[in-house]
Amino acid sequence: MKGGSLTSSPALLLHFDKTYAFWEYKMSSKRVLLSVITLLLVAAFVVPSLPRASAQGGEYGEAPMLAEKVAAGELPPVEERLPENPRVVEPIDSVGVYGGIWNRAWRGVNDFHCFGRIVYDPVLRWPRDPSDPVQPGLAERWEWNEDGTELTLFFRKGLKWSDGVPFTVDDVTFWWENIENDPNITAAVHTEWKTLQELIKVDDSTLTLKFSEPNGLAETVGLAFHGNQWPLGFERFGFYAPRHYLEQFHPAYNPDATYDLFQEKVFDYNVERPVMTAWKITQYDPGATLMIAERNPYYWAVDIEGNQLPYIDYVYFHLVEDVAGVNVMGIAGELDMQARAISLAEYPVYMQNAEANGYHMLLWPQAMASNATLFINQSYPDPKYRELFQTFDFRRALSLAIDRNAVNEIAFLGQGTPRTETVVPASPYYQPELESLNAEYDPATAEALLDGLGLVKGSDGFRTFPDGSELLIVIETSGTGAGELDSYELITEWWNAIGVKTELTQETREVFWDRAGANEIMVATWTTDRGLVPMVDPIYQFPFDERSWMGPAFGMWYKSGGEQGEEPPAHIKAAMDLYDEFKATTDAARQLEIGKEIVKMATEQLWAIGTVGLVPTPVVVKNNFMNVGEEHTADWIIMTPGTQDPAHYYFSDAGQ
Repeated sequence: MKGGSLTSSPALLLHFDKTYAFWEYKMSSKRVLLSVITLLLVAAFVVPSLPRASAQGGEYGEAPMLAEKVAAGELPPVEERLPENPRVVEPIDSVGVYGGIWNRAWRGVNDFHCFGRIVYDPVLRWPRDPSDPVQPGLAERWEWNEDGTELTLFFRKGLKWSDGVPFTVDDVTFWWENIENDPNITAAVHTEWKTLQELIKVDDSTLTLKFSEPNGLAETVGLAFHGNQWPLGFERFGFYAPRHYLEQFHPAYNPDATYDLFQEKVFDYNVERPVMTAWKITQYDPGATLMIAERNPYYWAVDIEGNQLPYIDYVYFHLVEDVAGVNVMGIAGELDMQARAISLAEYPVYMQNAEANGYHMLLWPQAMASNATLFINQSYPDPKYRELFQTFDFRRALSLAIDRNAVNEIAFLGQGTPRTETVVPASPYYQPELESLNAEYDPATAEALLDGLGLVKGSDGFRTFPDGSELLIVIETSGTGAGELDSYELITEWWNAIGVKTELTQETREVFWDRAGANEIMVATWTTDRGLVPMVDPIYQFPFDERSWMGPAFGMWYKSGGEQGEEPPAHIKAAMDLYDEFKATTDAARQLEIGKEIVKMATEQLWAIGTVGLVPTPVVVKNNFMNVGEEHTADWIIMTPGTQDPAHYYFSDAGQ
């Protein structure tokens, strides 16, 4: 049996249950001991600034703005607002103080991650250290049966929505029955839940999920990645939703309701909708220049001294027109803490103004396997190009023709690491011998490989197919990120230099995505994130779905179970078979083995051609803004900075 648990007390009895998923496999006993010692030292030497929780949960600290509402009879006492066993957040630096407004810049409704990434509160959580196992979230522990076909979730007792209504497993079953399985809302059940047959309510806080076969994606993909309130977290598919609020707008419960109305009410900026997150949007008007999120009085986490989080009262989102507007505010010292849209190209300007404007800069390494990546489409419709693109020596020749050191210096200010397309060093799937495989600059070998394929140069210096017909490679990009377009322009020149006639075209993101997913692009480009935990969404490892541009038609075949797309060749199907095995086991050690094998296969086969990766993301932090980790691997999958627990960020001078 496998499971997880996190318990707390004012004596700092913070520990993981011995049955936690492969704890001993991923964390040595020495490391666990050091963690416990560290926590005890923090408890012993940090001077408490706020009341300590009692052993019986009797005295919890709370924000002054909430204490005033309690005194006025507008809120129940904090002990009644918290669950029986709140989540305890260990500080990155120190216990904080209450108060203040966190100023951020956002680019409108479509810039959803500006808010979504600071409210990461799923059922299970990614840890701060990605090499550690998944941790408790809303569920304080979980257990698998022996064959991995039943997962029982034990939610914290006494959880409440932001309006004070109890959270129960009925909120999960509502999502499953009326959102995930309603084709008017969700086109098809998502991958991680396709084998989910039944949800069994044991009691209000206990739920058993029954699968038709072992489900190796439930913990990581289903509950840590997607397991947020639907659709909060944006691009997350959810696992629960506020039934008491939403059912009145759902046609299954209200014959006068419409699906358009339902979509309006679940909208993430709907100020009426209850949440389970640290802050709730309380002011939003289309076209307004300011959006405000206010602390959730029923938030279910505390610090190590029993003080209810979050520390910060409000988050202000100031509307700006574009990325340039974000950086104008950042350089002027008007942003308290932000990584999103902070430009590396402006880093020197940030540093020049840091002291005068009261901030400092961090450089977080990104889980970006490659900041400029090329996907040679092996499912391209033209049979002549398809055969060529499926030839490893051709892909290798294109890779060897790229001067990655030059790309790094010219396009990325020398801040990245020349490398192939493989996972980043912080990933548990990392294999150092793969990092530079077929990534050296060797145009002579590239030309020899092309000669060996019968791609002969003509008098114009460009190669033709063996039958004499024109060979023309078209690279398509929507890349607007720092260094992307410069990278592809350089690569175009180098491929032309070895005789592979190449053109680069740029189009809008919408056009590009439609064409790429429809299998219409020869060579697609993108920044390949997902370098930390790639098996959660392995679109860059093998043709997983239509987003896998090394073979979108093959990806659709895999996604649809063979009903759509095209059957791939054997060398690609082998990776698909491995991932099927990955999905069908709950054995974390075996999953690690399989994942490493898939990564090795993808890297060796050059299914994606990487250039420069690990380009850091700059973070602007005001000098009075605390508990921001200096060392952090930034990744979209783990909702950076969500795994740092933004609820425990604070202002050192709050309340003064």
